[in-house]
Amino acid sequence: MRINANGTKKEPMTIATRRLISIEDLRAAVALQQNTQQHHPVAIWHVPHLRHVHNSGGLLLGVSSANASEVSLDGLLIDLVSKPDEYPAHQTVAWCVSTARQDRGIGTQLRLAERRILREKRVDVVRSELDPLDSKGLHLALNKLGGILTGYTPDCLGSHRDPPTPGLATDCVHWEWWLDAPRVIGILDRGDRHPSHSIGLHEMAVATATTTRPSGVRGIVNWNPNPSASHVLVEIPTDISSMQVRDCEAAIQWRLQSRDAMLWLFSQGYLGVGLIHEGGRSFLLFKIGTRRTELSDVAKH
Repeated sequence: MRINANGTKKEPMTIATRRLISIEDLRAAVALQQNTQQHHPVAIWHVPHLRHVHNSGGLLLGVSSANASEVSLDGLLIDLVSKPDEYPAHQTVAWCVSTARQDRGIGTQLRLAERRILREKRVDVVRSELDPLDSKGLHLALNKLGGILTGYTPDCLGSHRDPPTPGLATDCVHWEWWLDAPRVIGILDRGDRHPSHSIGLHEMAVATATTTRPSGVRGIVNWNPNPSASHVLVEIPTDISSMQVRDCEAAIQWRLQSRDAMLWLFSQGYLGVGLIHEGGRSFLLFKIGTRRTELSDVAKH
């Protein structure tokens, strides 16, 4: 029996990852997207699109979680075949977990199954676009999987029009996951600590100033990166979904201020390499470097 943070009990469950092929599978994939992308329906991949993904060699993975009362599709990953820079690659266009099954390892299991399949196909890298304010997603993508952030695109799908945050732009950071990089092998195959654990907080410059707002949420005030620092921290919300409901204005301000900070950092040669949670606050860690140096970076024992 698993226990939630609030003390409530979770039913025991087993998780099975499988390829999605049948029309019933594809319809379930659409339904899951509709449940998790309610505020941005333009991002949903429908049955005809999913058939094209399958027929063109892309990857459709689902997670079925079974407990005593039900079997359902609770996680989804959709990859397109890609080949930028002559490297065999996949581009993830959807990666979601049902709200009711959050924090049970489903997102991680989808990625690990994807890695097993793509390594057999000799695919080098998976790329995706992530929300730069989603601390949970970034923790998984950077800390648990060993990926890196290489760039930033403002408002890539247009701003939200519906509650809870009308006007919140859909910015994204560009994530790369090199499946056989020393960094990834160390974290996933050897169980090494993330390389950022060997960096002391005194070695990192904090680029953002934040404060507690009257609503009780933490808000961003301004940013001022230190151009001489090799390691820079940009604070992001610990729970952007909750903030969107409690203080829409704060969420929009986080988007605008952190956008400027991250665009500047990427333009100066920084890469996003980790997420640090300290004192109940979350910080994206940026480091001056290249893909080669960061992908070769492993934990110091």
